[in-house]
Amino acid sequence: MILRCRLCHASIAAFDPADLRLPLLGAMFGPLEPGFPPPFDPEAAFAHARCPYCGHHPQGYEPAGADSLETDAGAFVLPAAPATPATRRRKEGK
Repeated sequence: MILRCRLCHASIAAFDPADLRLPLLGAMFGPLEPGFPPPFDPEAAFAHARCPYCGHHPQGYEPAGADSLETDAGAFVLPAAPATPATRRRKEGK
């Protein structure tokens, strides 16, 4: 799939949906064409990723967009984050 910037709609990176795990990392996204450098720092968290064309975060800043990525095939819903003890307690109301 091709990751597109939700703000300027530019094609930014290639990725395999099967490789995505939360938290997202720059290493999960590769160049659009072989032989080019990766679009994001592979060691950095995806929160630090920026569109090389408009400079904004690819997911945009709308809270509704935090759980999905814009792609060439439409919106791709991200996998759910693994439960932690803190999130389990919140869900149980403790």
